[in-house]
Amino acid sequence: MRRGLARFPLPLVFAIVMGVGATMYMILQINIVSVSASWDSRYAAFNGTHVYQTSPMPDTPYKTLYLGYGTAYFKNPVNVYYLRKVYAGGEDVDLGRYLPVVLIVESGSLPADTYITWTDPYSGRTRKLYLVSGANRGYVIGQYHWYGILSVAGIPVYYRVVGNVVHIYPMERSAFNPSEGCQILLNSGFYGNWYDMYAILDNVVHDCLGGGSFGVPVGWELVASSATMAELKPSPTHYTVTVDVGNSRVTIMLSYWYAVNRDPGFFAVKVESN
Repeated sequence: MRRGLARFPLPLVFAIVMGVGATMYMILQINIVSVSASWDSRYAAFNGTHVYQTSPMPDTPYKTLYLGYGTAYFKNPVNVYYLRKVYAGGEDVDLGRYLPVVLIVESGSLPADTYITWTDPYSGRTRKLYLVSGANRGYVIGQYHWYGILSVAGIPVYYRVVGNVVHIYPMERSAFNPSEGCQILLNSGFYGNWYDMYAILDNVVHDCLGGGSFGVPVGWELVASSATMAELKPSPTHYTVTVDVGNSRVTIMLSYWYAVNRDPGFFAVKVESN
């Protein structure tokens, strides 16, 4: 071994080792940043392969498990759901199913206080995302149909920025700001007979025209019942859409939003790339 090393100058050996180390570091960073998923960072974290529970989940009828695709494991049995549509009585191509989970800023800056618009590859309908600057609040906006009536719906969300990546997950009713949300919904450019903000975790809708909030059946679809393991694998698993917003270019990762009906005591989701 010593005879082999003697054939190469030591400075060159050190340079090769440092170069390999730097390359390995870059690969690690890219793998972490490119996770096409999101989770509620108040009670979950990512360890490089799994999203896992760190604290008790908030007291809502539906609790955000994971937004993306993978395989979930639970300490105690739970029912697992995905958001098929905002209103259970609406159409299957309404706001729901493939929703933003991660936003990647490819160039420019984070487009806040403006409408990020894209065409949903699944339904062919227009969707919008509005992020409030200086806050961690945002709104996913689209239309829904019910007995021929066209309406506009918004889902209040949290967002958190990690470098050039923005993670998105739904907001509970107690944190929702109706005045702010309804103003953004009414100015979205969508036409509708009604304008409603859906606190999907609580099965509550806020009527932006008439005022007031009331219970409503949100279109949660059962994935697994009393399960200690569940496959979170829509087909296709996800879509990516790249759009220009002013001087910025962003890629939107679209996948399913998953929730559970109770705190399982502990969960871990194996993150998968495809």
